[in-house]
Amino acid sequence: MWVQDVLDRLKAQVSGMREIDGATSLDAAMRGMVAAPALYLIPLADRGHELPHTGTVDQLIGVLFGVLIVLDTARSAQGLDVLLELEAVRAQVRAALVGWVPDADTGEPVTFAGGELVQFQGDGHLWWSDEFSLTTYYRSNP
Repeated sequence: MWVQDVLDRLKAQVSGMREIDGATSLDAAMRGMVAAPALYLIPLADRGHELPHTGTVDQLIGVLFGVLIVLDTARSAQGLDVLLELEAVRAQVRAALVGWVPDADTGEPVTFAGGELVQFQGDGHLWWSDEFSLTTYYRSNP
């Protein structure tokens, strides 16, 4: 399953995190006990695509997922150090995922889709989400 593969990859490749885990949604991650700095893997969407030669029996599944980055901002006066930390973490995550193929037999390399600020309300945490896409393969058993 791609979720466990991505989590294992992040745990092996990204350093300095107090927690790297999966979450069912942004809300679930933000309501949990946050041990910043942390990463949360969140599935966002998927779409099936028929293969012309097999129809609906064999499909490529395009998956979009987010890596939610949570950083502690309480210790920062102006925030520059937090921005630098964010860029360093994002660089580690991209290096771990972009170009990596979770399933070399049936998949394609992970690509970076974009990133955005999720929340920064002065509660002591900065929440940033980077989105990635990957393609997996599905074979039905009719």
